Amino acid sequence: MFFNKQVIYNGSSKKKYNEIINILELNNIKYTEKIRNINKDIGPMMNKMMVGTLGEKEDFSYEYTIWVSDEKYELASNLIKNIEI
Repeated sequence: MFFNKQVIYNGSSKKKYNEIINILELNNIKYTEKIRNINKDIGPMMNKMMVGTLGEKEDFSYEYTIWVSDEKYELASNLIKNIEI
């Protein structure tokens, strides 16, 4: 069930996202993840053609979210608390 999970990470750093996933997998902590493209077109050829992405850093094009179960949240938090952004 989705309601017994807590967000352990929500951000735009792919490096931090990958490090957290690696730590969770090494410690056999199950997780749910979602990757959202922030620059996704809002309509047919609207967003990027009219506004463009000039000057936007590619690092911030995606939003990464990771959830862990309530039971494993404290353990996961302690394992990832020293990760540099």
